[in-house]
Amino acid sequence: MVSKYKRLTLSVIIAFVVVVIVLVAGYFYDSNKISYLNSNLQNYEQNVNELELATLLTTTNSTFSCNVLKGNLYNIASEMQALGKQLTDSNLANSEVNYQQLNDQYTYIRVEYWLLANKINSMCGNNFITIMFVYPGSGGTQSIVEGDELSFLAYRNNSLVVSAIDGNLNLSVVRILLKSYNLSNASLPALIINDKYVKSGFVNTSQIENLICKYGKCLNFSS
Repeated sequence: MVSKYKRLTLSVIIAFVVVVIVLVAGYFYDSNKISYLNSNLQNYEQNVNELELATLLTTTNSTFSCNVLKGNLYNIASEMQALGKQLTDSNLANSEVNYQQLNDQYTYIRVEYWLLANKINSMCGNNFITIMFVYPGSGGTQSIVEGDELSFLAYRNNSLVVSAIDGNLNLSVVRILLKSYNLSNASLPALIINDKYVKSGFVNTSQIENLICKYGKCLNFSS
């Protein structure tokens, strides 16, 4: 009986130690992940700020200047998409304070990037298309599909510049954006095309292409 009791006690102790090790390892993994994402976000923010400075230095809408600005926009978009995937795939709980702060900061910068894209587009004769995709945080499969379709189209043609934010976030910049375009949480997902035209509700790839052609210019996505 004593032997069985000792074995049981030893098993409990071992199980407890394993749980503690897993929790501690998870904590340090999450902390390292937060630090890594924060570093990437700072790099992204710096690139956006440098591009904004470049627009202030550009005095004419020369073809060279516009090509450089648009190229930088495209490069930042690739970084933004990669960072967004890292945030989504991090498996960190949204209740994690540091992670939530990081996500909020990321949202602010995405809005800044979209505003900058609109500014450059206006400076350069509206020769590309900007889209802000506002999705509901709990939008389910359809919003994920629409976001993936937009990313795919932007990848196929760099004259399409896409940004995206969670419209359910309780941030002042999100509330102002929704109000400015007469959007509500119930009307999400929604597309804001070229800073003017709004389309609410889920749209598929062909519908997105038609909207781009109707409210901007027809782009070739077959290459």
